[in-house]
Amino acid sequence: MTHVQAVFTPLRRKGYQITVPLFTMNLFDQVKNSVGFFSPGSGLTLTQMNNQSTLSMMQQSPASSKCIQIIGAGADGMIAISPENLDFGTITVGYSKTLSVTISNKSNTNLYIELKMMQTANSGAKSGEEGAQVQKILNNCFKFDNHKGIVNAKSKKKVNITFKPNLRFEFDTTLVCVASEKMTKDLSASIKLQTAQGNIKKPVAGHIEKASILIRCKGDYPLLRFTDVRNDQVSIANLWERFELTKMNKELLLPLSQAEIAFNNSDQTSGSNDNLLDDLSQFSWDFGKLPIKNGSKPRRITLSLKNVGGV
Repeated sequence: MTHVQAVFTPLRRKGYQITVPLFTMNLFDQVKNSVGFFSPGSGLTLTQMNNQSTLSMMQQSPASSKCIQIIGAGADGMIAISPENLDFGTITVGYSKTLSVTISNKSNTNLYIELKMMQTANSGAKSGEEGAQVQKILNNCFKFDNHKGIVNAKSKKKVNITFKPNLRFEFDTTLVCVASEKMTKDLSASIKLQTAQGNIKKPVAGHIEKASILIRCKGDYPLLRFTDVRNDQVSIANLWERFELTKMNKELLLPLSQAEIAFNNSDQTSGSNDNLLDDLSQFSWDFGKLPIKNGSKPRRITLSLKNVGGV
């Protein structure tokens, strides 16, 4: 009994149904089977017998043939991400929050994966220059501890995702996992050689999207505004105008200017604090005139602030 081992290596993602013919031959060696039996022509020399035996073997024709049907499928792996949704909530600009996801490789092959943040298609994804700007914001605000690498067959990999908004925004984003099969060196060399010889077509290359999950996130500031100003001797309307509270409230609702960002990051710059302060918006508070007398009470002004933002 003879065992024949077959190796199936699909090069494309599709179903395969191949019929392979097998031929069998009866090989009869005259020399080995003539011992102890009468064989015509046994008086020939050993050289003549070997020549006739070789000729006899070469003239043998296939005794029978069989066809074996090989059925298989070429797949490019199966990846799953859990949990299915990730909610970072509202994070203050400049602060961060880290959550984790688990990448599961449910296939029988090692896969090379790469994680990317992308806009959600069904929520009005931007395109063109605006879309490129949004993608740049996502790349800057989301960081992975290990966004690419190999996930072995039938194994899992934990990835930490840190969301640190650098400006105020609210996006529906999608975490996309793309992957390609990680072939062994021998298989890769064999496919390259057979492709160069024209025996097979070039396999499909590139990464294929495997899985994705929805990520909800929002970057915001604590939006402050003045709601009240009080003094026991001066009216509210008079104080509101003297302290320029309407102008200040408008300024507080605006995004941070470059000068304000530079001031917040003053520990990372070489400029002096005086120069950084000169570039900031300035407001005057008028407390009014007070008589200079011994024992006069200081004028106390009480300002009320309210956080109208999401953090």
